[in-house]
Amino acid sequence: MKKLINLLRGYVILEVAGAFPERLLNLCAQNRLQFWKLSWIDETSFTFRIALSDRKRLDELAQRSMCQLTERGRRGAAVEVERIIERRWGFLAGLAVCFLAVSFLSRFLLVIEVVGNETTPTAVILSQLQRVGVRPGVYGPSIPEKEAANAALLGLPELSYLAINIYGTRAEVVVHEAEKKPEMLEEDIPTDVIAKADGIIEEIQANFGRAMFQDGDIVAKGEVLISGDLDLKEPEYGTVDLGHLIVHAAGSVTARTWRTLEETIPLTYQAKMYTEEEQTGYGIKILWNDLDFFENSSISQGRYDKITKTEQLAPFGRPLPVWVTTTTLRPYTLEERPIDVEEAAARLERALLARLEELLAANGGEALRTDFVTKEEDGLLTVTLLAECREEIGRTVKREGEIGRIYGTPQEDTKDSG
Repeated sequence: MKKLINLLRGYVILEVAGAFPERLLNLCAQNRLQFWKLSWIDETSFTFRIALSDRKRLDELAQRSMCQLTERGRRGAAVEVERIIERRWGFLAGLAVCFLAVSFLSRFLLVIEVVGNETTPTAVILSQLQRVGVRPGVYGPSIPEKEAANAALLGLPELSYLAINIYGTRAEVVVHEAEKKPEMLEEDIPTDVIAKADGIIEEIQANFGRAMFQDGDIVAKGEVLISGDLDLKEPEYGTVDLGHLIVHAAGSVTARTWRTLEETIPLTYQAKMYTEEEQTGYGIKILWNDLDFFENSSISQGRYDKITKTEQLAPFGRPLPVWVTTTTLRPYTLEERPIDVEEAAARLERALLARLEELLAANGGEALRTDFVTKEEDGLLTVTLLAECREEIGRTVKREGEIGRIYGTPQEDTKDSG
């Protein structure tokens, strides 16, 4: 154990010569200077080892004992450290500066990560954070996390919670999206429910107001299905006209409807014929600084595809605020070619079905039957979709009047007046 300690502290190998060298040993014992591996050379000289830290004290004792010290070597970790400092002080100084720089720069934000958002775009959240001072390159400890989170939340009504957690060069933004509030029924506004499409009624339910049709009736677009005009019945043998009451009509009307959708495309198309000439350039973005190494060329005046690919550097899985952009220019000429009619018709059919599904989804409907008609005329390919559907056809509209009781004879219904 002592040998290991001596190696760590460092020691000096000395040769002592004098008329009475034993006097130096006595002085070392009196002053509690430890030495080891004493070896006599002759009656007036010997060698021994002493700790590096006791070297100056030993010189004083040697002068008092009139002995001469000759250093034969140095050993140990402390000695090696001294050598490194003497020979490579510039390297050590640079290493110290780098350490201080890393310690300081590691407190600046380099990456901002947003977690917890599903429908709110990340770019929208980052833009709002930038307005309140949270962006790459900002000194992290200077950001008041709670105050900045509250300020950002005020500009994002689609969020119910936002928190900023800073971990060195990375800021984690945790968000919770707000639940959409259900639409309130404005009962104080007089309305009718009218048909927004032609159809055959399969089921009509009037929650408020008076149903103007029955199941199985045929209705046209614009007809009043549920009226907000209620006729108040007088009691038997009554002589006073109680008038009628105008309310906010509400209910559901499910009907069988027929829809016709159409898509058209030309029978020829312009095909791209790429040339052998191609040019690739590179750019780099560090924080908010852009460095573009792409040089202009003669193909910039013609037709060409510009393909841009951006990748963020992430060594060891840690993303850095450095993006490398590769831009490729591919020149081409146009050549007119005929389309594949069967493939084009199938593509148009898929597009029509997607449109129909989108329309029915808004009304909670479904398609019962679909048929397609394909026609080629005047250089165009036309595909028509004929669909039989079941959907909600009621639409609430405002009507002239007011909530309350109106005395007198009520006006005739829209159906009866038609």
